[in-house]
Amino acid sequence: MADSRIPDPLLRALLDEAGWSGAELARHAAAVAAEQGSPQTFDRKTVSFWLAGRRPRPPVPAIVAEAFSRALGRRVTVADTGLARDASSPRPPAARSGTSPHAGPSDPAAALLGLGRSQRGGPTDAAYRLDLLDVPTWTEAASGRTAPVVPADHTEIVTEPQVETIEQMVRLFLDNDGAFGGGYARGPLAAYLTHDVAPLLRASAPPALRLRMLRAATRLAYLCAYMCFDDEQHALAQRYHRTALDLAVEAADPAGYAVVLRGMSVQARSLGHHHEALVLAENAAATGQRKATPARHAFLLGQVAVAAAAEADRSTALSALSAAERLLERSTSRSTPYQVRPSQTTAGSGDVVGGYHPAALSHQEAAVRAELGDLQGAIAALKTSLRHRPSDERRSRAVTTARLAELQLRTGHLDQAVHTWDAFLDDYPRLSSGRVTSALRTMKAQLRPHSDNAGARHLLARAVEF
Repeated sequence: MADSRIPDPLLRALLDEAGWSGAELARHAAAVAAEQGSPQTFDRKTVSFWLAGRRPRPPVPAIVAEAFSRALGRRVTVADTGLARDASSPRPPAARSGTSPHAGPSDPAAALLGLGRSQRGGPTDAAYRLDLLDVPTWTEAASGRTAPVVPADHTEIVTEPQVETIEQMVRLFLDNDGAFGGGYARGPLAAYLTHDVAPLLRASAPPALRLRMLRAATRLAYLCAYMCFDDEQHALAQRYHRTALDLAVEAADPAGYAVVLRGMSVQARSLGHHHEALVLAENAAATGQRKATPARHAFLLGQVAVAAAAEADRSTALSALSAAERLLERSTSRSTPYQVRPSQTTAGSGDVVGGYHPAALSHQEAAVRAELGDLQGAIAALKTSLRHRPSDERRSRAVTTARLAELQLRTGHLDQAVHTWDAFLDDYPRLSSGRVTSALRTMKAQLRPHSDNAGARHLLARAVEF
C-alpha cells in the first residue's frame, strides 16, 4: 500500500473540534460504515495510523467525513479530513450531479454515467449522507427549475419506439425485482441506464416525447435506487434517488417526485433516521395528493404512518394509517386477495411504479403497530399481509414472513416462529437481496439460544446450505 506518511493536521483539528478521542472517531465511523452496507473494523490504533499520514482506501474517507458532518452539524468533505488519497483528483461525475436540486442546473445523464461506473467498480466511494435528505418541496424544486441541459448529441433524434422500449423496461425490471430481489438486476439496470438511457437524455427529441422519456427514466432511476436499497447498498441507493429527483424536476413530474421522496423516507427510516424519514414522507404526501389516484395517495400516506410511528408520533401515525385504509377501500376490496401486479395492467410506466394493494397496507399497519408497542396487532397484520400478497411478490413475502417469525419469537411463541421461518427458507434460495440475507442472519442469531428445541435445530441445520 503506497501511503503518504505526512501527518494529518486536518484530521487532528476535526477531532479537537468534535471533542472526540481516536476511539470515539473509530466508533462513530464504524456506525456510519455499518449503516451504508460496508461494515468496517476501526479502533484507536486505526485512527492513530490516519493521524500519522496513512490514507485509507475508499469508501473510508467518505465515511469519516460523514461521521464528522453529523457530529459538527455542517458539511465536512473528504478533502477537509486530509484523508483523500489524491487531493488533486477531480470529483467523480456521480458526486457533481444528481445530488441537490438546490444546486442549479443538473445533468442527470452525467449522474447516471458516474453511478454506472460505481456499480461496475464495486461499492461506491461515497457514504450515505444525512445532508442529502434535505430535499425541497415540489413547489420549490419546480420554481427553481432551469432550462434542461442542452443535448450534446444533435445528430441522434429520439424515436417513439425507443421511448416505448424504456417504458417497457420499467415493467420488466419492476417484475424482476419483486420476484427475485434487487441483487440480481441492479447491475443490469444500472448498465441499461448508463449505456442506453443516458445517451438518449442528451439526444434531441420532440418536447412531448422527451417528457415521456424523462418520466420513464425517472421510474428506472427510482427502481435502481430501490434495488440498491434492497441489496443494502445505501450510498448508491441515495445517489440514484437524488438523480431520480432531478429527472422528475426536468420532466415536470410531481407524481414521480413524490414516489422518489417516499422511497427516500423508507430508506431513512430503515437506517434509524426517523425525523428525516417523517419529513420526507410528509413532503411526498403533500406533493402527490393533488392529482393522485386513491391508491397512490394511500401509498404515500401509508409511509407517513410508518415514519410517524417510528418518531413516536402516535396521533399522526394512526390518522395517516386510517386515511390510507379508507383511500385504498375506494379503489379495491379488502375482502379478496389482490392478485394482479400493477405492471400486469395496461397502465403507463408512470402508474406501474408505486402500486399499492391490501398486502402492502397490512404490512405498513404491522410496522405502525410494532413501533407503537402493539406486537399482537402487528402479528395479526403481518398474517393478513401474507394472505393478500400476490404470489409472484416473492421478495416482499420473504421479508414479511421473516418479520412475522421474529415477532412470534419475541412474544414467546417459539414453535410458531419455527414454522414461519421454515416458510421463509422456502423462498430464500430464489432471492438475491441484502435485506433477505440480513433476515437469515437474524434468524440464525435468534434461534441459536434455542438449539435444544428440535424445530430450531432443524432450521439451523437447513440454513447451513445457504
